[in-house]
Amino acid sequence: MRTAPMWITGHSIWGMALAVTLAFAGMPQACARAATSAHKPIADPSAPLERAQAVPAQPAAPEQIPFPFRFGVRSEMLAKRQGVLNQVVLVPDGATYLDEIRQWTIDRRWPVLIEDDHFTPLFLQSFAPERVFRRASVGAMPGGDARSAVIEGAAVHAWTPGAGSMREALAGRGVPSIGVVLYDPADSAWPAAVALSAGRGQVLVPLVGNWGAPNDQLDPDRTTALCDAVRDAIAATGLAWSALGDEVDAVTICRSMAGKSTPGERVEFASPFGPARRNEPIATTDALCRIADGRVPRRWAIAGWIFGSEARSAYAAMCSLFLVQKGAWLNDCPAYPSNAGARQYEVGEATNLLTKAGFAAETIRFSPGGIVSWRQRAAAGWSPDLQFINSMGNLDTFTILKDQDTGVREIPAIARPMGLHMIHSFSLSAPESPICVGSRWLDHGVFAYVGSVHEPMLQAFVPPAVVAQRISVGVPLLVAGRALEGEADRCWRVQTIGDPLWTPSPGLLRGAISPAQPREGLVDLKSAAIEAIKAMNAAPTGANALTAMRCVSRLGRPDFAGTVWASAMKAGVAKESAPTALMPLFLWRNLDAVAQAIELIESPTLSQLDLLWTLAAAPLEAGQVANRATIETLVRHPRVPRAWHDMTTVRANAIRVMGNDAYVALNRSVLLQLDADERAGVLENLK
Repeated sequence: MRTAPMWITGHSIWGMALAVTLAFAGMPQACARAATSAHKPIADPSAPLERAQAVPAQPAAPEQIPFPFRFGVRSEMLAKRQGVLNQVVLVPDGATYLDEIRQWTIDRRWPVLIEDDHFTPLFLQSFAPERVFRRASVGAMPGGDARSAVIEGAAVHAWTPGAGSMREALAGRGVPSIGVVLYDPADSAWPAAVALSAGRGQVLVPLVGNWGAPNDQLDPDRTTALCDAVRDAIAATGLAWSALGDEVDAVTICRSMAGKSTPGERVEFASPFGPARRNEPIATTDALCRIADGRVPRRWAIAGWIFGSEARSAYAAMCSLFLVQKGAWLNDCPAYPSNAGARQYEVGEATNLLTKAGFAAETIRFSPGGIVSWRQRAAAGWSPDLQFINSMGNLDTFTILKDQDTGVREIPAIARPMGLHMIHSFSLSAPESPICVGSRWLDHGVFAYVGSVHEPMLQAFVPPAVVAQRISVGVPLLVAGRALEGEADRCWRVQTIGDPLWTPSPGLLRGAISPAQPREGLVDLKSAAIEAIKAMNAAPTGANALTAMRCVSRLGRPDFAGTVWASAMKAGVAKESAPTALMPLFLWRNLDAVAQAIELIESPTLSQLDLLWTLAAAPLEAGQVANRATIETLVRHPRVPRAWHDMTTVRANAIRVMGNDAYVALNRSVLLQLDADERAGVLENLK
């Protein structure tokens, strides 16, 4: 491995020149040429990697830096300059979230989360802050035009108090633009928009209107209308946008929209594989940000997409801005053919490249019976920060074993926030459906995702070794997952979800960490937890148990939550705190405690049940679940739809623990609560 000379921008940021050193193991030829010959055809996007050409000794202006690396250089230079306080601030609502973002400054920021019971503990587990603070609500969000003004005002204030716009704030700092964030102030994903604008120095632009829901597919006219609306909204900013390497290279859509589109007759929708069959989809994020030069289509930016609740969208942005990635898991698909084309997609070389870049990278190959080891990994803690999965299958199945599809119910609840590159035909075809592979990853906490909305053919994906090499030299995941030039970069079916400026990094380029800074209005949760536990012990009530759990579950110490849970259970006051306790108990890897919490939740959600079954599947298969109460909870709570999957998994262990008669009686009562289709599926699979 050799180190390349520094690329130094020609712009001054805060009156000083900043530089970043990128280590090269070699550079994909497509990346190296992207800035100067972005549309020159290449024979094969997965061609062998070549060493980088010598970097000129003279400082290079941003437009001279190859386009893919300009993404990473710009965002990582900014991150390195911006110090991070070793704290997390939890807020109860959108108005308080905005007020806390306004406390950021150009050189000092920290994660801000809209507090919830799932994503908050997951983030804290990874970030592991010195201190966690909580704020009381500052009131309600304004409506109408005032809502947009306060959202955009918070981002601008974090850069330059008093500036009239983000463009003005950037110009005053001497910082070149790199991207635009499009959002609808009435859509629940706006917290991601303001955070990525304030954190990355991007212009916020409203994009209103009804553009469908994530599972939808736009017809050709609506596809064209959306692409034109995005282009026109960005053009109206006055930023240079029409080519790669100008002022708008990243476009992040923070709002609900249709994940699939239907190509029309326009040049920019031309496919590398010929016209799609009638009504077959393309990925909306790949249809966006394209333009035609005569009869030649080309890309003018990379699009990313964040959608979901306020809590989830804030979580996604904070993961992108603040987390360090250390561990990487990469797994091959043994069902791929053994020809030379498929071998380009093996992950061995990608693992080596990520290891050289500082990741703790591991290749995983599942042999026959591999679902056992898959479940064992899930029960022990699915804990990579970055994962590559090669698979086959459909919307609801994926293949990790030769000649054996695995159902969506095997998607594990994860123990750390994760970025995912998944080579799989339909994993994102319905990203809000409970039976869709990608939906389960996103609901569990994946915050950046390269996948596909339909059958794209294997060569539509960038090979893992090329993706890994790009990442290792500072290219963001969503950019590394695009072909970037030539025929392979035509509009097709690879979807990119998340922040297009997020670069997985093992910590080498993260901003300096400073001690936490208490201030008026911030409640230290550690101190609050001590007082809350004392109050619960003195007067064990459901309300006091909930208050204590809401403190300890946010400290990033699942064992503390386990202790409080045990006390609440012993006192018989755990019911109110069960939903709050569930995620930290899962992170504590305590199946019996998770089952206790599920039993006390009146109507557990699918995501809550995923926590239970992720821990339970492997020990059930091995016949190791001995606690009768836990077994009974598992029998009573199969996940719907497709309850047969869980009812099959628990059956043998349940009969051993409960006895056949007791199991049959309980199982019958569960069957009677299912609808006719679900009962038929269970009876078919339990023959």
